[in-house]
Amino acid sequence: MIAIDALMVCLDLSEMDDKLIAFARSICERLPVRKVYFSHNIRMYDLSDDFREWMGDVDLSKEVEDNITEVVAEHFGSVADYEILVSEEPNTEVILADMVKRYQVKLTLLGKKFSEKSTGALGTKLLRILPCSVLVFPEQATHGIHSMLVPIDFSDTSVLALRLSKSLADQLGLHLEILHVYRLPSQYFPLISEEKAVQKAEGNAREKFAELRKRHQEMAEVPYTLVRAAGKSIGERICQHLKKGKHDLLVLGLKGNNPLPSLSLGSVPTELYGSEVTVPMWFVYSEDMIKK
Repeated sequence: MIAIDALMVCLDLSEMDDKLIAFARSICERLPVRKVYFSHNIRMYDLSDDFREWMGDVDLSKEVEDNITEVVAEHFGSVADYEILVSEEPNTEVILADMVKRYQVKLTLLGKKFSEKSTGALGTKLLRILPCSVLVFPEQATHGIHSMLVPIDFSDTSVLALRLSKSLADQLGLHLEILHVYRLPSQYFPLISEEKAVQKAEGNAREKFAELRKRHQEMAEVPYTLVRAAGKSIGERICQHLKKGKHDLLVLGLKGNNPLPSLSLGSVPTELYGSEVTVPMWFVYSEDMIKK
């Protein structure tokens, strides 16, 4: 089963906070969550001198905490034990990574806006450096989750994501589908038969699925789909299949324990985070949440 010891919700004092907090509530109503941390970092150097002068002796941290307390009381209630964390640090990603370690956070909830003013740079940085799973909630997403899509490449990271997805599907009664997107070495056409190349690629993928089901027999009845990239990126094909299947949740393996953060995220998660996917995306870091 899936149980979350500590969930961190990152707030930015925008209208997105209401949606994030409400989604956090829906998570706590469906999964065992021991503690929730609602966090916000005030980057003081972003404040103009005029604003600082206008504030005077006002305790900005206290004002922010009071504001968050009010919003949490309205949209979260008392479904789980929670704490509000307000900090004043120059680097938001660094302090959030420190909070993840300090409070042993297993899952961080991030909001994602589609505004032209939002570059998504902070979110990409957090995906790279947070030592925990990350659940991204786009502003257009809904709380209702009935169907999950898990793209895999048969790596250990993607199998971790699949195992978590299967546990989640069994626990909540969700439909689960596995997707594998494959590429063909098109630079060798017409030296080799494209038809035979497709047969060979799909045959290899089916053999890998058979091996996966032998190692993880609980996956025997989970349906899978093979899709050829065919001139599009893997991320684009995943997005197309996500819409076609009307899935409500996308789950991907996030990264391994690579000591170099710049090398640990992977191109597909980066592309999907930067895309216009409008359903929640769960980037799985480890299997810590899967309780035996």
